[in-house]
Amino acid sequence: MKGASGFSVEDFGLAASYMPRHYSPVWKAPLPGWRESLDKECLRIPTEALPSIFFRADGVGAAGQAFEAVCRLFRHHGVPLALAVVPAWLSPARQKRLFSTAPLDEELWGWHQHGWRHVNWQDSGRTSEFGANRPPERQHADILQGRQKMEAHFGQHFVPIFTPPWNRFSPATVKALQALEFKGISTAGELPPGVKLPWDLCNFAVSINLHTREDKDPARDFTRLLEELCSLAGKSECVGIGINHQRMTPFAFQFLHCLLYNLRHVVKARFFSFREILNGSDEKQAGARLC
Repeated sequence: MKGASGFSVEDFGLAASYMPRHYSPVWKAPLPGWRESLDKECLRIPTEALPSIFFRADGVGAAGQAFEAVCRLFRHHGVPLALAVVPAWLSPARQKRLFSTAPLDEELWGWHQHGWRHVNWQDSGRTSEFGANRPPERQHADILQGRQKMEAHFGQHFVPIFTPPWNRFSPATVKALQALEFKGISTAGELPPGVKLPWDLCNFAVSINLHTREDKDPARDFTRLLEELCSLAGKSECVGIGINHQRMTPFAFQFLHCLLYNLRHVVKARFFSFREILNGSDEKQAGARLC
Protein backbone atom coordinates (compact mmCIF):
# COMPACT_ATOMS: atom_id res chain seq x y z
CA MET A 1 0.00 0.00 0.00
CA LYS A 2 1.33 3.41 -0.94
CA GLY A 3 1.78 6.41 1.33
CA ALA A 4 -0.25 9.59 1.06
CA SER A 5 1.48 10.52 -2.18
CA GLY A 6 0.14 7.58 -4.18
CA PHE A 7 -3.10 5.64 -4.38
CA SER A 8 -5.10 3.12 -6.33
CA VAL A 9 -8.23 1.30 -5.23
CA GLU A 10 -6.45 -1.99 -5.84
CA ASP A 11 -4.19 -1.13 -2.89
CA PHE A 12 -7.19 -1.72 -0.66
CA GLY A 13 -8.37 -4.90 -2.37
CA LEU A 14 -11.08 -3.19 -4.42
CA ALA A 15 -11.74 -3.87 -8.07
CA ALA A 16 -10.78 -1.04 -10.41
CA SER A 17 -14.43 -0.73 -11.43
CA TYR A 18 -15.73 -0.60 -7.84
CA MET A 19 -18.51 1.90 -7.12
CA PRO A 20 -21.20 1.69 -4.40
CA ARG A 21 -24.88 2.00 -5.26
CA HIS A 22 -25.41 4.98 -2.95
CA TYR A 23 -23.00 7.79 -2.11
CA SER A 24 -22.95 11.49 -1.31
CA PRO A 25 -22.35 13.85 -4.28
CA VAL A 26 -19.09 15.12 -2.79
CA TRP A 27 -17.53 11.66 -3.23
CA LYS A 28 -18.58 11.01 -6.82
CA ALA A 29 -15.19 11.96 -8.29
CA PRO A 30 -12.00 13.72 -7.13
CA LEU A 31 -12.35 17.48 -7.02
CA PRO A 32 -9.64 19.73 -8.54
CA GLY A 33 -6.95 20.52 -5.99
CA TRP A 34 -8.60 18.49 -3.22
CA ARG A 35 -5.37 17.02 -1.86
CA GLU A 36 -3.57 20.35 -1.70
CA SER A 37 -6.58 21.85 0.09
CA LEU A 38 -6.63 19.03 2.63
CA ASP A 39 -2.90 19.32 3.28
CA LYS A 40 -3.21 23.09 3.71
CA GLU A 41 -6.06 22.80 6.23
CA CYS A 42 -4.19 20.18 8.26
CA LEU A 43 -1.11 22.41 8.40
CA ARG A 44 -3.28 25.18 9.88
CA ILE A 45 -4.02 23.11 12.99
CA PRO A 46 -1.63 24.40 15.69
CA THR A 47 0.57 21.79 17.35
CA GLU A 48 -0.39 23.07 20.81
CA ALA A 49 -4.04 22.25 20.10
CA LEU A 50 -3.70 18.63 19.08
CA PRO A 51 -7.12 16.99 18.92
CA SER A 52 -7.97 13.61 20.41
CA ILE A 53 -9.98 11.58 17.91
CA PHE A 54 -11.96 8.38 17.53
CA PHE A 55 -13.42 6.91 14.34
CA ARG A 56 -16.73 5.05 14.20
CA ALA A 57 -17.90 2.83 11.30
CA ASP A 58 -21.65 2.14 11.10
CA GLY A 59 -23.67 -0.64 9.49
CA VAL A 60 -21.32 -3.56 10.19
CA GLY A 61 -22.70 -7.07 9.80
CA ALA A 62 -21.99 -8.56 6.39
CA ALA A 63 -18.31 -8.23 5.55
CA GLY A 64 -17.88 -7.32 1.90
CA GLN A 65 -15.02 -5.86 -0.09
CA ALA A 66 -15.68 -2.30 1.14
CA PHE A 67 -15.56 -3.41 4.79
CA GLU A 68 -12.40 -5.39 4.16
CA ALA A 69 -10.83 -2.39 2.43
CA VAL A 70 -11.67 -0.08 5.36
CA CYS A 71 -10.09 -2.50 7.82
CA ARG A 72 -6.95 -2.72 5.71
CA LEU A 73 -6.81 1.08 5.61
CA PHE A 74 -7.09 1.56 9.37
CA ARG A 75 -4.66 -1.29 10.04
CA HIS A 76 -2.17 0.31 7.66
CA HIS A 77 -2.30 3.57 9.61
CA GLY A 78 -2.53 1.89 13.02
CA VAL A 79 -5.69 3.82 13.92
CA PRO A 80 -8.44 2.24 16.08
CA LEU A 81 -11.89 1.92 14.57
CA ALA A 82 -15.13 1.50 16.55
CA LEU A 83 -17.25 -1.01 14.63
CA ALA A 84 -21.01 -0.55 15.12
CA VAL A 85 -22.50 -4.01 14.52
CA VAL A 86 -26.17 -4.64 13.73
CA PRO A 87 -26.80 -7.79 15.83
CA ALA A 88 -29.66 -9.18 13.73
CA TRP A 89 -27.43 -9.15 10.65
CA LEU A 90 -24.98 -11.62 12.17
CA SER A 91 -24.88 -15.27 11.16
CA PRO A 92 -22.19 -17.93 11.64
CA ALA A 93 -20.98 -17.46 8.07
CA ARG A 94 -20.90 -13.67 8.38
CA GLN A 95 -19.17 -13.87 11.73
CA LYS A 96 -16.45 -16.05 10.23
CA ARG A 97 -15.82 -13.54 7.45
CA LEU A 98 -15.88 -10.59 9.87
CA PHE A 99 -13.28 -12.20 12.09
CA SER A 100 -11.06 -13.16 9.16
CA THR A 101 -11.02 -9.48 8.21
CA ALA A 102 -10.85 -7.96 11.70
CA PRO A 103 -9.58 -10.65 14.12
CA LEU A 104 -10.99 -10.53 17.63
CA ASP A 105 -7.55 -10.49 19.23
CA GLU A 106 -6.53 -7.40 17.22
CA GLU A 107 -6.96 -4.43 19.53
CA LEU A 108 -7.81 -1.94 16.77
CA TRP A 109 -11.48 -2.94 16.60
CA GLY A 110 -14.12 -1.66 19.01
CA TRP A 111 -17.02 -4.07 18.53
CA HIS A 112 -20.20 -2.46 19.88
CA GLN A 113 -23.97 -2.57 19.34
CA HIS A 114 -25.78 -0.76 16.51
CA GLY A 115 -29.45 -1.12 17.41
CA TRP A 116 -31.03 -4.52 16.86
CA ARG A 117 -32.31 -4.85 13.27
CA HIS A 118 -31.65 -1.37 11.82
CA VAL A 119 -35.28 -0.97 10.71
CA ASN A 120 -37.55 2.07 10.84
CA TRP A 121 -40.50 1.97 13.25
CA GLN A 122 -41.65 5.57 12.90
CA ASP A 123 -45.10 6.17 11.37
CA SER A 124 -44.01 9.62 10.18
CA GLY A 125 -41.07 11.95 10.30
CA ARG A 126 -37.44 10.92 10.21
CA THR A 127 -36.44 7.27 10.28
CA SER A 128 -35.60 5.73 13.65
CA GLU A 129 -35.48 2.25 15.15
CA PHE A 130 -35.74 3.61 18.70
CA GLY A 131 -37.86 6.72 18.24
CA ALA A 132 -40.91 7.99 20.09
CA ASN A 133 -43.23 5.51 18.30
CA ARG A 134 -41.55 2.51 19.92
CA PRO A 135 -43.06 1.54 23.30
CA PRO A 136 -40.47 1.45 26.11
CA GLU A 137 -40.94 -2.28 26.66
CA ARG A 138 -40.25 -3.04 22.98
CA GLN A 139 -37.15 -0.89 22.99
CA HIS A 140 -35.88 -2.66 26.10
CA ALA A 141 -36.58 -6.09 24.60
CA ASP A 142 -34.80 -5.29 21.32
CA ILE A 143 -31.74 -3.79 22.99
CA LEU A 144 -31.53 -6.77 25.36
CA GLN A 145 -31.83 -9.24 22.50
CA GLY A 146 -29.13 -7.38 20.60
CA ARG A 147 -26.80 -7.27 23.59
CA GLN A 148 -27.20 -10.98 24.25
CA LYS A 149 -26.31 -11.76 20.65
CA MET A 150 -23.32 -9.40 20.73
CA GLU A 151 -22.01 -11.02 23.90
CA ALA A 152 -22.50 -14.49 22.39
CA HIS A 153 -20.52 -13.59 19.26
CA PHE A 154 -17.86 -11.27 20.68
CA GLY A 155 -17.52 -12.37 24.30
CA GLN A 156 -15.11 -10.21 26.29
CA HIS A 157 -14.36 -8.18 23.16
CA PHE A 158 -17.85 -6.66 23.16
CA VAL A 159 -17.70 -3.01 24.26
CA PRO A 160 -20.95 -1.98 26.03
CA ILE A 161 -21.59 1.09 23.88
CA PHE A 162 -24.81 1.62 21.90
CA THR A 163 -24.95 3.45 18.56
CA PRO A 164 -28.61 4.04 17.61
CA PRO A 165 -29.37 3.53 13.91
CA TRP A 166 -29.60 6.83 12.04
CA ASN A 167 -28.24 8.40 15.27
CA ARG A 168 -31.79 8.83 16.58
CA PHE A 169 -33.31 7.67 19.85
CA SER A 170 -35.74 8.68 22.59
CA PRO A 171 -35.84 9.00 26.39
CA ALA A 172 -37.05 5.39 26.58
CA THR A 173 -33.83 4.31 24.84
CA VAL A 174 -31.72 5.96 27.52
CA LYS A 175 -33.70 4.26 30.30
CA ALA A 176 -33.26 0.87 28.62
CA LEU A 177 -29.52 1.38 28.21
CA GLN A 178 -29.20 2.26 31.89
CA ALA A 179 -31.25 -0.76 32.97
CA LEU A 180 -29.13 -3.05 30.78
CA GLU A 181 -25.87 -1.58 32.18
CA PHE A 182 -24.50 -0.05 29.01
CA LYS A 183 -21.59 2.30 29.67
CA GLY A 184 -22.19 4.75 26.85
CA ILE A 185 -24.10 5.85 23.78
CA SER A 186 -22.60 7.18 20.57
CA THR A 187 -24.64 10.02 19.10
CA ALA A 188 -24.34 12.55 16.32
CA GLY A 189 -25.76 16.05 16.20
CA GLU A 190 -28.08 17.53 18.79
CA LEU A 191 -29.69 15.34 21.43
CA PRO A 192 -33.37 14.57 20.73
CA PRO A 193 -35.99 16.78 22.41
CA GLY A 194 -36.55 15.78 26.01
CA VAL A 195 -33.41 13.67 26.23
CA LYS A 196 -30.84 14.35 28.91
CA LEU A 197 -28.05 11.85 29.33
CA PRO A 198 -27.39 10.69 32.92
CA TRP A 199 -23.98 11.06 34.50
CA ASP A 200 -23.21 7.34 34.20
CA LEU A 201 -23.82 7.12 30.43
CA CYS A 202 -20.92 8.58 28.45
CA ASN A 203 -21.62 10.21 25.13
CA PHE A 204 -19.20 9.22 22.38
CA ALA A 205 -20.39 12.03 20.15
CA VAL A 206 -19.62 12.03 16.43
CA SER A 207 -19.25 15.61 15.24
CA ILE A 208 -18.21 14.96 11.62
CA ASN A 209 -19.86 12.45 9.29
CA LEU A 210 -17.85 11.79 6.17
CA HIS A 211 -20.12 9.64 4.02
CA THR A 212 -23.76 10.46 4.79
CA ARG A 213 -23.57 14.06 3.68
CA GLU A 214 -26.62 15.55 1.93
CA ASP A 215 -25.38 18.70 0.19
CA LYS A 216 -25.96 18.40 -3.56
CA ASP A 217 -23.10 20.76 -4.42
CA PRO A 218 -19.82 18.78 -4.24
CA ALA A 219 -17.46 21.77 -4.23
CA ARG A 220 -19.42 23.60 -1.54
CA ASP A 221 -19.71 20.49 0.60
CA PHE A 222 -16.00 19.73 0.30
CA THR A 223 -15.15 23.24 1.50
CA ARG A 224 -17.53 22.80 4.42
CA LEU A 225 -15.96 19.44 5.27
CA LEU A 226 -12.48 20.96 5.39
CA GLU A 227 -13.80 23.69 7.69
CA GLU A 228 -15.28 21.03 9.97
CA LEU A 229 -11.96 19.20 10.11
CA CYS A 230 -10.04 22.38 10.86
CA SER A 231 -12.46 23.09 13.72
CA LEU A 232 -11.14 20.01 15.53
CA ALA A 233 -8.29 22.09 16.91
CA GLY A 234 -8.64 23.14 20.51
CA LYS A 235 -11.44 20.74 21.38
CA SER A 236 -11.24 19.70 25.02
CA GLU A 237 -13.31 16.56 24.51
CA CYS A 238 -12.52 13.58 22.31
CA VAL A 239 -13.86 14.22 18.80
CA GLY A 240 -15.68 11.56 16.80
CA ILE A 241 -15.53 11.12 13.03
CA GLY A 242 -18.16 8.86 11.46
CA ILE A 243 -17.65 6.74 8.36
CA ASN A 244 -19.92 4.42 6.37
CA HIS A 245 -17.97 1.90 4.31
CA GLN A 246 -21.05 0.99 2.26
CA ARG A 247 -21.15 4.53 0.83
CA MET A 248 -17.45 4.95 0.13
CA THR A 249 -16.43 5.56 -3.48
CA PRO A 250 -12.83 5.24 -4.69
CA PHE A 251 -12.43 8.99 -4.09
CA ALA A 252 -13.79 8.56 -0.54
CA PHE A 253 -11.17 5.86 0.11
CA GLN A 254 -8.46 8.07 -1.32
CA PHE A 255 -9.52 11.02 0.82
CA LEU A 256 -9.72 8.94 4.01
CA HIS A 257 -6.29 7.46 3.31
CA CYS A 258 -4.78 10.96 3.01
CA LEU A 259 -6.77 12.26 5.98
CA LEU A 260 -5.47 9.49 8.25
CA TYR A 261 -1.93 10.11 7.03
CA ASN A 262 -2.21 13.84 7.77
CA LEU A 263 -3.81 13.34 11.17
CA ARG A 264 -1.17 10.83 12.23
CA HIS A 265 2.01 12.27 10.72
CA VAL A 266 1.32 15.99 10.20
CA VAL A 267 -1.16 16.97 12.90
CA LYS A 268 0.09 14.16 15.19
CA ALA A 269 -3.38 13.66 16.61
CA ARG A 270 -4.05 11.24 19.42
CA PHE A 271 -6.35 8.35 18.50
CA PHE A 272 -8.45 6.45 21.02
CA SER A 273 -10.60 3.36 20.99
CA PHE A 274 -13.93 3.16 22.80
CA ARG A 275 -12.44 0.76 25.32
CA GLU A 276 -9.52 3.07 26.06
CA ILE A 277 -11.89 5.95 26.73
CA LEU A 278 -14.11 3.82 28.94
CA ASN A 279 -11.10 2.62 30.89
CA GLY A 280 -10.04 6.22 31.46
CA SER A 281 -6.86 5.99 29.37
CA ASP A 282 -5.31 9.45 29.30
CA GLU A 283 -8.50 11.03 30.62
CA LYS A 284 -7.26 14.58 30.24
CA GLN A 285 -6.90 14.23 26.48
CA ALA A 286 -9.74 11.78 25.80
CA GLY A 287 -12.27 13.41 28.08
CA ALA A 288 -13.22 11.60 31.27
CA ARG A 289 -16.96 12.08 30.76
CA LEU A 290 -17.49 13.05 27.13
CA CYS A 291 -21.12 13.90 27.95
